[in-house]
Amino acid sequence: MFSRILTTTASRLIIALTNLGIVTVAARALGAEGMGTISLFILGISIILIVSALVGGSVLVYMASRYPVVQLISPAWAWALLVSAAGSFLLTWLELSPPEYAFDLFAISMLQSLFSINQNIQIGKEKILQYNLAAMAQSLILLISLIFLIHVAGNADILSYITAMYISFSIAFIISFSGIIRYFTKARLFNPEVIRETFRFGSYVQVAGILQLFNYRLSYYIIEKFFDRATLGVFSIGIQISESVWIISKSIALVQYSKVSNSKDDDYNVRITLEFIRFTFILTLMMLCALLLLPADFFVMIFRNDFRNVGEVILSISAGILAVSISLMFSHYFSGSGKPWHNTISSGIGLVFTVILGFVLIPTMGIVGAGITSSASYSAGMLYQFFIFRKMTSTPVSNFIPGVRDFRKLLGLLKDLKNR
Repeated sequence: MFSRILTTTASRLIIALTNLGIVTVAARALGAEGMGTISLFILGISIILIVSALVGGSVLVYMASRYPVVQLISPAWAWALLVSAAGSFLLTWLELSPPEYAFDLFAISMLQSLFSINQNIQIGKEKILQYNLAAMAQSLILLISLIFLIHVAGNADILSYITAMYISFSIAFIISFSGIIRYFTKARLFNPEVIRETFRFGSYVQVAGILQLFNYRLSYYIIEKFFDRATLGVFSIGIQISESVWIISKSIALVQYSKVSNSKDDDYNVRITLEFIRFTFILTLMMLCALLLLPADFFVMIFRNDFRNVGEVILSISAGILAVSISLMFSHYFSGSGKPWHNTISSGIGLVFTVILGFVLIPTMGIVGAGITSSASYSAGMLYQFFIFRKMTSTPVSNFIPGVRDFRKLLGLLKDLKNR
């Protein structure tokens, strides 16, 4: 199990570094305003993906070991097509996404949804290595394509970024599909029982996902409303850098969810969840401290002078980043145990904080207010999960606190990673 965590962490580290390269290349070529436009476009994709994941999201991880894959993937693909078409139209009509890229929003959302569906099947089958390879390939191809289009072809514009997304997700879909085709067996494509179960379970998960997405990104729309896309561009870069710290927690949570979904031993599920929470807290705190030590001149050197205030964003949201890293462990425990409604309630609590504080702090404090709003929202949702987990499992508070044994075990795992 821990070898899977190590390989997943290594792959996510590569992805994080690749994404940093993507952000750097794009920011230097497009500037703060261009990055603001890209942020809105990607946010539109994220909203569509969340709705698409009602049938094609983490519910597939839970059901992949219980039903034929073909009966899961057929309705998921059909739903992805419908949602991508309707979502791109609505977001463009409501002016929540740049209207000049309406068709691109549909096409890339569709490609990314199909890729995500294939990836979730791989997790459900515990094919973590295949999942990691496909995810790494997508990021690396996006970076290579972007460099070629901007620096070789000489097209330093937003369309180059979108074209690179077309290339990377098309190839990634082919790679991920080749990893799951072996699980296709003879069965009728659409099984009403499977579809009903998918919508029932997926609705809990994705309502939480929708609420959480707006917890993460509602501030984007508020910033654009009260300021401009250049300010949004600075904030989005700070958010992307801060969220790169989640590579540890997401790697651990991925393996945790795969294990909990396939286990019927609740004592075991509680034990590994607590252990993962302690490890996540230690590693995330270490990475955050390193990030906070970076001076403003560092961000100017990496990006350009437009992004001097990125450090302020990172500092204001750091408490929230730590809270989410722990929240991910609770979320995957609840989802893997068949109790995803607790994540929905948690996300709803966070969204209340986002709405109230966002319209109070952001207009007066700008990007720092947005960061504080996010920290308060993330922390509130995590605390709800903490109290529910304790109530369900009768876990003493001391079991959440890292001890000497955890540090020793962590050092051993890091040495193992070095040897590998």
